[in-house]
Amino acid sequence: MSLQVAKIKGIPIRLHFTLVIVSFLIAWALATMLMPEIYPGLNISVYWIMGIIGAIILLVSVLLHELAHSIVALRYGLEVREIILFIFGGVSVIEDQDEEASKDFRKEFKIAVVGPITSFVIAAILATSLWLLIYVTTGSNNNNINNTDNIPAIIVAGILQYGALVNVLLGGINLIPAFPSDGGRILRSALLRSKRDYDKSTKITARIGIAISYGFMGFGFLITISGSFISGIWLLLVGWFLNSGARSYLAQHQLTSILSGVSLTGIMNTQIIAVRKDMLITHLIHDCLSVSAKDSFPVIDDYGHLVGMVASKDAWRVPEHRRSLVHVMDIMIQKSYLIIMHTDGTADDGLKYMSRKRMDTVFICDQEGKLTGLVSKMDIMNAAGKRKDYAEGIGKLSRHKSWK
Repeated sequence: MSLQVAKIKGIPIRLHFTLVIVSFLIAWALATMLMPEIYPGLNISVYWIMGIIGAIILLVSVLLHELAHSIVALRYGLEVREIILFIFGGVSVIEDQDEEASKDFRKEFKIAVVGPITSFVIAAILATSLWLLIYVTTGSNNNNINNTDNIPAIIVAGILQYGALVNVLLGGINLIPAFPSDGGRILRSALLRSKRDYDKSTKITARIGIAISYGFMGFGFLITISGSFISGIWLLLVGWFLNSGARSYLAQHQLTSILSGVSLTGIMNTQIIAVRKDMLITHLIHDCLSVSAKDSFPVIDDYGHLVGMVASKDAWRVPEHRRSLVHVMDIMIQKSYLIIMHTDGTADDGLKYMSRKRMDTVFICDQEGKLTGLVSKMDIMNAAGKRKDYAEGIGKLSRHKSWK
């Protein structure tokens, strides 16, 4: 549920629908509560101008924070798939970041720390600009700019003050040592430097993050019942977000670890119903769709090479009077859009590619490009479950022998 609004340095910038909601709420809070308290006696339209520009300042600040992560990642040769801005800030989707971090903790530290540093630098620039504005406008370094009749200066002062504050908060919150915040990655890089164990460092960081999230939620609950409803609810939401993120990250890491030694050839389905690219849609419907419950079929050429995939929904969409004229190759999804791996691939890599492309099937081909099997997400999850049960069984057996 996000919309691409721009592309910077080749990186798609996407806005999540939740950001639209929170931006309106921030503009409303600034216009009706914060700015009237700091700069009383102004017209309501002035407060709304300050509120709207303040919401934009927050959006730009989050974007610059995430761009800093992305630019450093690009310099290390990593692929930045996209930047998504949403209700709790933003996220840079950096490919292979965890794999790179396991090889060189310095990269993870630098990619993570540059975000908060950027926010603090922006805050310093805005605070300095505010001081200079007050000094030039009032002739002193006090904060009595609201006693002047210079409305434009008051508007700029309010925006600069809010911008400096929000960037301090943005940098500070991201230093919380919990996944998925930058502080979690900074902590893991520090643990990795001392322990030299990526798996152990990740688990320790995730558990610390979960503990911190409970602290946020507990404090938020106390604040809520004490009367500060909005502040309390916000802390509860932050705690829930950190808890959810840390648990999700830990579960994903454990799943990847379990699957790291599982070969795709060991779990792939070799009973493949493939169709020829020159097959007519009427034959596809009669010979395949009418007798099989599958929602898609791999498409091969005369030599068995994979050339694409045809979805049953696309076949049914072809008008009935044209089905004897249209071929599978005319409606199939091209090979370049599919997840294709060789027979030496592993299940954890397959799951990673599924997540990236938001697809549920991996096509296994040999070195010549001939289709040899299929692996679904369900196949991978079943393999993970069996591996987990096996590992737990071995662990119980070892503990039993040790007890004896």
